[in-house]
Amino acid sequence: MTLETAALVRLLSPVAIKAAPALFKAVHSKLNPTELEKALREGMVMAQAQEEKQPPGHRLFSKYEPDFIPKFLHQFFQDSGVQAELQKPLTGAGMPDNALLEKKFLQVAKQKNVELIQSRVMPWIKEFTSTYFEQTNSYLKFQVAKERYFEQLIHCFDDVRFAGIAVEGQEIERAEKLAEIFVMPNVQGKAQTEFSFLEQGLPLEVQGDLQAQLLWEQRNRSRFASRQTSQPKISAAQLLKPSQVQRVVLLGAPGSGKTTLMSYCAVMLAQGKPELVGLDKTVDWLPILIKIRDLMKQPEINILQYARQMVKADLGLELPPEFFEHWLKDGRALILLDGLDEVAEEARRYKVVERIESFLGTHRRNPAIITSRPAGYKPDFFRTDEFPHYEILPFDDDQIQAFIDHWYESRFATKAEAQRRKESLRKALAESDRIKLLARNPLLLTIIALIHRYQAVLPKERHKLYDKAVNTLLTSWDANKELSNHEILEYLELDDLRRLMERLAYWIHSQGGTGDNEGGTLIDRDELLDQLAQYIQEMNTQRMKKVNRHQAKAEAKRFLDRIIGDRAGLLSKQGRDRYAFVHKTFQEYLTTQEIRDRQEEDFEVVLEHIQDHLHDPHWREVLLLLIAQQKRSNPAKILKEIFNQPTPYEQWLHRNLLFAGICLAENIEVTDESLVQEILKGLVELEANRSPLVPDVIQRRVFKVLCSLSETGYEALALQQLEAVGEAIDKVRLSRYRAALGKPEEAVQQLILLLKDEDSNVRSGAASALGQLGQASESVMTTLLPLLKDEESRVRYSAAWALGELGQASESVVATLLPLLKDEGFLVRSSAVWALGQLGKALGSTAIPNPTTIALAQWIDQNQESEYVSHGITALWNILRE
Repeated sequence: MTLETAALVRLLSPVAIKAAPALFKAVHSKLNPTELEKALREGMVMAQAQEEKQPPGHRLFSKYEPDFIPKFLHQFFQDSGVQAELQKPLTGAGMPDNALLEKKFLQVAKQKNVELIQSRVMPWIKEFTSTYFEQTNSYLKFQVAKERYFEQLIHCFDDVRFAGIAVEGQEIERAEKLAEIFVMPNVQGKAQTEFSFLEQGLPLEVQGDLQAQLLWEQRNRSRFASRQTSQPKISAAQLLKPSQVQRVVLLGAPGSGKTTLMSYCAVMLAQGKPELVGLDKTVDWLPILIKIRDLMKQPEINILQYARQMVKADLGLELPPEFFEHWLKDGRALILLDGLDEVAEEARRYKVVERIESFLGTHRRNPAIITSRPAGYKPDFFRTDEFPHYEILPFDDDQIQAFIDHWYESRFATKAEAQRRKESLRKALAESDRIKLLARNPLLLTIIALIHRYQAVLPKERHKLYDKAVNTLLTSWDANKELSNHEILEYLELDDLRRLMERLAYWIHSQGGTGDNEGGTLIDRDELLDQLAQYIQEMNTQRMKKVNRHQAKAEAKRFLDRIIGDRAGLLSKQGRDRYAFVHKTFQEYLTTQEIRDRQEEDFEVVLEHIQDHLHDPHWREVLLLLIAQQKRSNPAKILKEIFNQPTPYEQWLHRNLLFAGICLAENIEVTDESLVQEILKGLVELEANRSPLVPDVIQRRVFKVLCSLSETGYEALALQQLEAVGEAIDKVRLSRYRAALGKPEEAVQQLILLLKDEDSNVRSGAASALGQLGQASESVMTTLLPLLKDEESRVRYSAAWALGELGQASESVVATLLPLLKDEGFLVRSSAVWALGQLGKALGSTAIPNPTTIALAQWIDQNQESEYVSHGITALWNILRE
């Protein structure tokens, strides 16, 4: 029976797998066990394939069945003398001694009473050693080349440079090591149905109008996404775990960290840490990172040819032949294809998709990630059943905190200063929901951190922070001074770009809302060119320069193609022929600045915007930023205009009053004190009114507005009015007002007293309030702990929750919480489990088993079907984390 090559590979692979570790362990070699296995297997397969060509009775093992061969060879490779010869190529000592190997081969045969065709022993040995030597030499060359490849990858991608991101107080921020500041994002799966509205066809009213089509698509995408059942959220590191389908499409908005994630994956593999990106750490991985935009510049060559050229051009390395194939054949390459959306023309994008599918189909054993921005991505590019689609999620609170930790720990040698800076930045983010929304975007969080780093604080007024961030992003367009030196643009000065962006922002914002709270409104390229050309002409006319329409449009094209298309910045490309501001906040801020520019000629323009857009969610932030920047008597005029608006159902909904209160929270200076008194009096009367005409939805809004006056010039006056009607306000709620409006110590003492109130609702509310305040003084802890044994379950629940929030882990706290795991109330048990999980972060790693872990394990085992079981597992993880 003649065996084919594939059959020989299957037959002989187990022998190589068993023989390689002993050889590898005995010498220090650049080869890894996988490559040693391959060399042994190739040598045996080639030697045995040579035998298969001989007449049946003249083959080395002709008297035996095929399954005998691996048993014999296993004995042969166990011999210490054989191992010593096979180690020679690994240490640079040359070829194995064929005569010695022949002698060992015959000795094994004699010991086992094996009848060989002796004339075929030396031919078998020669073919084996020749192939083995050739393979090990080749693999050693690959490993040497890989070391140089890794060095260059690390050099190119591990330094995070903030070139062009310059803030006041410094020139160009120094580079950071990627691994020191990187935070792994979360991702969420996207089903095929999420793209289905795009396949339903355009409504008649938008057909033929590309800008209207973009707005329709963006609005429907947001509306459709809000109705989708949320898919599980996972860490991006889990995408590459062996249990997952390892070829994925990863969608992410501008600044979401797609390219940074791809660089991180490449660097971690180059640094020998594949487990940090979800890959098997025992495998010798090779990253292949390709920018799709650059790939498309060479359509005549295949992807591997391009990869070799890219390494030669960008990394300065000449790789040996078959270098990438060596890892691809075994499924040990991580293929990273970044930026599908950067291919401009749709026809070319389909062609590159075909090239990618063909390449990945040929090398389907290798994991791969393909990235793109969502805008402009077509659902038929890659089938979701073959390429699961995921979207990078904005940073959550924990990831923001982790970034802040990494950021300052990498910058300050002294822990005390690093901790002070961390706390300062965290406090600044906690005080502004709008700034925190910005911080969920990794690029913008980086800019916020840069501003904070060099100014030690963030500006209290968020419009001042936005101003610095906008200037920072505009600066990034001129990183190489090409704009300053007029190397690209002919009619636009660097200083013109801000005014250009303000006018553009106002125009696109006036098109209406899209339902997307983070992304800027999409702008069609042709429409954008027309708007830019018009603004360029007008700007030059003001300078007494004549620029015709053709010249202005050519300048607009240069701006889009040479500046926007190639560089991160304030305005970004979002896919084929579509653009948007990198975040909606900047669109809103720049819209505000355009109104302020118009205001210089006539203040009435501000009042007109109040009249036209009051209570329109799309314009809410624009109006607040506009009002926050007003001076002298203007704020009072605006507040009076707000009160004068004929808002529907105002007598029941009080929207004018609430918005006026929010305006005060912007800390505007109002010269009319009676007007301030009127606003505060109206809000306090609503707070004190417990009639059905002021339902909970209004009460919650009033509470939020009044608390937002914290650290403004109105907080003392607001608290004074609240305390004047204190008898009509819930005692716990009044204490929470005191905490928010400048009297936190007094509030804590009052809440401690309320923990002993006869009313269980008051005790429960006071415990929750103390947890929210986060002041874990000894007196607070001493008073909270007994409530874990309160006769009312809601009090026990609130006390456990508060202890978890306060995060003060101690043996006494843990010991008091543990009995609650067996409480008769299920919610109490769950609250205790959650609290232990939070405290686990403070407890740190501890020996196991211990009373805490044993009790938690029992609770998890008894509640496996509960929706709260994750709290128990999280608690266990936090306590025992590495």
